Amino acid sequence: MEQSVKVVLVDDNSDYRFTMGVFLERNGFEVITAEDGEKGWELIQKEKPDIILLDIMMESLFSGFEVCKRVREDAELKEIPIIGVSGVGDELGIRPDGQADFPYFSPDDFVEKPVNKEKLLVKIGEVLEKADKLRQRSPGQKKLEEETKDKYLSSLS
Repeated sequence: MEQSVKVVLVDDNSDYRFTMGVFLERNGFEVITAEDGEKGWELIQKEKPDIILLDIMMESLFSGFEVCKRVREDAELKEIPIIGVSGVGDELGIRPDGQADFPYFSPDDFVEKPVNKEKLLVKIGEVLEKADKLRQRSPGQKKLEEETKDKYLSSLS
């Protein structure tokens, strides 16, 4: 039997956590939920999930951003794919910009609430496939990518 994909779902909306958790479980995922950024960070460290669905705006404006940043800075967790989830686009009329936001917020993909569940399943599949290919890189390629990223980040300072 194939092992199910472990998802950590971090969102402060209990109704969303419940409905999305049930939907994902019915589609074969193992779902573990957290209601805020701090509990989400603890779960991510403990569970080392295959993918993270992370609300951006929770108990504070930056809690989702902070969790994403912590994951990306942790050597053991940084390659776990993250899909950012938020209604911030509708509320504020903005969308995350992968390049401009990279040092502060670098999910692998982003979905707007209300989430189209079928599209989310497709996105999860795409993000997991991409993450699997990235994990298969050679040690030399990984080192080169880290050096390039470090140079880019230092040029922003």
